[in-house]
Amino acid sequence: MEAFYTYEAYLDRYKAYYDEEGDSRPGMLTVHEFEQQFQLLHDSYQAYHDLIQMGHTAEASLYYSQIINQLENQLAIADASDNFKQEIYPNWKGE
Repeated sequence: MEAFYTYEAYLDRYKAYYDEEGDSRPGMLTVHEFEQQFQLLHDSYQAYHDLIQMGHTAEASLYYSQIINQLENQLAIADASDNFKQEIYPNWKGE
């Protein structure tokens, strides 16, 4: 199994989650687009956690639903929070 943060893992997830064409299916990302979107998701989770730490839970909830959820859908990730805590923060080196 590919590491969560690789383009190959994204391709596997995309094929599994979006196995049929439809209106809600996002277009497949290029390697460069994937890297940009993944870095943005990484940074967005940090912003989300910062909002929670500051006690801005209503804003954090809105931020999650409007920003993070859309990025997760674009990257074919059901919920990245566990993966970010376990794999990406200590290991992933964005370019």
